[in-house]
Amino acid sequence: MSRLDWCLGMMVRDDIDVLILGREANARTVSDASRLWLAGTRAFGPGCVVVRRSAAVHVLANTDAVVPEGFPVDRLYGVTWNPEELLASLTAIEGVPEARRVGVDGMTPLAHALLTRAMPDAEFVDAGPLLAQLWGVADPEKIEGVGHAAIVARDGLEVMRAALVAGATPHELRGVCAAQFAFLGATTPAFEAVAAPFDPAASSWLPPERAFVDGERVTLRAGALRYGWEASLARTYVVGTPSVEQPAPGGWDDLVAACVPGTTAGTLRARGAVVHGAGRGVEPWSDDFVLVADLMIAIELRDDQCLRQDVLRITAGAPTPVTA
Repeated sequence: MSRLDWCLGMMVRDDIDVLILGREANARTVSDASRLWLAGTRAFGPGCVVVRRSAAVHVLANTDAVVPEGFPVDRLYGVTWNPEELLASLTAIEGVPEARRVGVDGMTPLAHALLTRAMPDAEFVDAGPLLAQLWGVADPEKIEGVGHAAIVARDGLEVMRAALVAGATPHELRGVCAAQFAFLGATTPAFEAVAAPFDPAASSWLPPERAFVDGERVTLRAGALRYGWEASLARTYVVGTPSVEQPAPGGWDDLVAACVPGTTAGTLRARGAVVHGAGRGVEPWSDDFVLVADLMIAIELRDDQCLRQDVLRITAGAPTPVTA
C-alpha cells in the first residue's frame, strides 16, 4: 500500500475531507514531488492538497519535472505571489470549495483568510497527529532512501573530522563537507554543517573564521538530503593531530538497546534523549508514539563531555545503526 493510500485511509478515519500541506517534507510524503527544498522557518503556504473524495493529490508547481512520471498535469497549480491567483487555483480544485473538515500542517493569518475564502464552510483542524502516524508507517522506500542519505552524511562528517586540526575554522569545515556532498551527487544539505565548541551551556553559533585550538572539544554535525530523504549524525572530538573522537555519552548503549518494538518515544526521552523519526526531515513523535519494526529513528544524547546523534533502523531484535 502506498503512502497516499495510507494517508487517504487516515483521512477517512478522522473524517477529514481535504488535507492542505505547507511543509515540504509532508508534501513529498504524499506526492513524491521533488521541488526545491527550503530549510529553516518559513510562512505556511498551501503547497500540496489531498482531496479524499477524488483520492487526488494536487501540487504547487510550474512544471511536471518535479513530480513522478505519469502525474496528471491538470493536478498542478502554478506558483504565484498573488493571493487572489492562488485562491482561484484552490477553488478550482474539485472537492475543495465544499469541504467541511480540513486538516492543515500550519497556519498564518494570511493563509487563514485565504483558506476560509476558498472553503467558507470548513472547520480547520491540526493534521499533526495524522501526519505523525503516516511517518510511522514502515516503508521499504524510506529504509533505502535514508540509507543512501546516511552514506553521504557519514562521508561529509568524515572529511570534516579529517580537516579538524588546530587553526582550522568552521567556515573551512563546512566547505569541505559541502564539497564532499556535491562529489557524491547530493547538492542540498539537510542543514548547514555544524562545527562548534562543545559547551552544553553555550550557543552552538561560532564566528566562521574563529580558529580551533589544540585540546579544544568540538562537536561536528552533518545532515544530507538525497532524493528527498534525509539522514544526519553528530560526534564530539578533541582537537589534535589527529583529532580524537570522544566516547559515547554515558547511557548511550542502554539508550540504543531500548530502541526496540513496543518502546514509546516518551520512554526514550525520559532517558535524556532527543528522539524523532527520520526520513523526510525531522518527523515529530508524541511521547506515546510506539516504535515498530522497520521504523527509522534519530536519537541524540549528551553528557558533560560529549554529544552524539545517530539514525537507527528498528528491527525485531536489536536496532541496526544506519549512520554509525
